[in-house]
Amino acid sequence: MKVVFIKDLSGVAKKGELKDVNDGYAKNFLIAKGFAKTATPEIQAKIAKESKEAEAKKQKEAGRLRTLKTELEKQIFTIKVKVGDKGQIFSGVHEKDVAAAIQSEMQLLLEKKQIKLTGIIKLLGEHKANIKLGQNIEAGIRLSVEAEN
Repeated sequence: MKVVFIKDLSGVAKKGELKDVNDGYAKNFLIAKGFAKTATPEIQAKIAKESKEAEAKKQKEAGRLRTLKTELEKQIFTIKVKVGDKGQIFSGVHEKDVAAAIQSEMQLLLEKKQIKLTGIIKLLGEHKANIKLGQNIEAGIRLSVEAEN
């Protein structure tokens, strides 16, 4: 019997999935407990349409992320830090500092968990960082750490 899942069922299926299961399992458990409905041709057509729309939306978002990636990789983001007499940085540059620099230059709001540094930046000069944009798209950006006047 073909059923359409209307709720997620751990280890079995996710909401909106169409599966072929045993008749007894479908009637006595899945349908009785409200996890699934019998898959009629109308419901199957509706699911196919929704999955096409979701895929199109996903492709559009991936295109937007790839464009954003190229824009991010073109720029060098400048971060001003306080330095001591000998040119050492006091606190280092962290992910939140990188996020603030990107937000001020591109008006792009990022969370610090999206930014991956190789470690805390404690030296002036050019550095690299990776930004996880989503859908397995990462941008490698360049940072310029300069002394604050």
